[in-house]
Amino acid sequence: MSFDLRRRDLLAGAAAFGLGGLSTGSARAQAPSLRVTHFGGPYQVMGDIVAKPFEATGKGQVVYDVEISPSAFAKIQTQKAEPPFDVIMISRAWALRAMKTGLLAKVAPSDFSQAKSVLPEIIPAGGWGAAAMLDTIDLMVDTRQIPTPVTSWLDLWRDDMKGKIMLPSAVNGSTAFGFLACLVKAIGGDMKDPKALDEAFARLKALKPAIRSFYADGSQPNMLIERGDIGIAPQFAIRIANTSRAAPQVKKASPKEGMLAVPYDLCIPVNSKKIDLAKAYIDFNLTKTVQEGLVKSLLATPVRPDVAIPADIAPLVNADPKRVWFQDEEFSAIKQREWLDRYTREVQS
Repeated sequence: MSFDLRRRDLLAGAAAFGLGGLSTGSARAQAPSLRVTHFGGPYQVMGDIVAKPFEATGKGQVVYDVEISPSAFAKIQTQKAEPPFDVIMISRAWALRAMKTGLLAKVAPSDFSQAKSVLPEIIPAGGWGAAAMLDTIDLMVDTRQIPTPVTSWLDLWRDDMKGKIMLPSAVNGSTAFGFLACLVKAIGGDMKDPKALDEAFARLKALKPAIRSFYADGSQPNMLIERGDIGIAPQFAIRIANTSRAAPQVKKASPKEGMLAVPYDLCIPVNSKKIDLAKAYIDFNLTKTVQEGLVKSLLATPVRPDVAIPADIAPLVNADPKRVWFQDEEFSAIKQREWLDRYTREVQS
């Protein structure tokens, strides 16, 4: 990444404190380069929030590539011996799959100085990485069409919802499965409860006449709710928050039964040549300063409980860890195809 005046001053100051009097040019030439992925779009802000201050520490340069979870997985799988990236950002379901396929270097809380400051689930016991941020599955509501507050996942069955509901299609697997998990937990208190699962499907079949349509593209419900074509939809909280900024009538409902956490993990390909530097980069993402920047810019849920949430964005962010719950990733990986096939047959058909 390019140097600006402030960065040159920082490096000059570092040299004065014992880095051998290196000039800016030679310091840059000797700094190792780390290849990292993010999801693109709004995640480009990670260049300013993470990469530039990380580079200013003198540990190394950061070069970003835009990859979504499936494409990042495919590239480290087909190029396992010489991975094209040193750190990948990937959703947790894909991270678990990559770990089971032998594509990731295992990490532990002892690898990160910030581990004691983050929520317990941020560094999973399976050791495949650490979450840089959290998204959640929530309900997106047009308060002009639905002025009565939505407080529960089960409010979808209220009379005032009829004809205003958009649900995720099974093709949009992560959202559809997350929605089902939230619904099952709201009914039975545990997403693993088979009786609650059966009741959830029975309720959804009864709801079919009230459903306006199903979405395969995650951006579609946001466009439709802004136009007033739908009134409510399960959606990722980060997507809801960014729509709320442009359309204040669109709100995040945050049901009382809680919201499913969707961690975006930073993972290290198993044959990376820069594993120590990769761990340092991940650890830097967990710092309070970086987390505050990610919350303000991306409206993500922070991975540590001590992050200050500015009052103007507090309604947009799920900041209370007691309201966010984490699924059993092993269980979810086993059940996802079964649940989505049943959803296709019994709900969408």
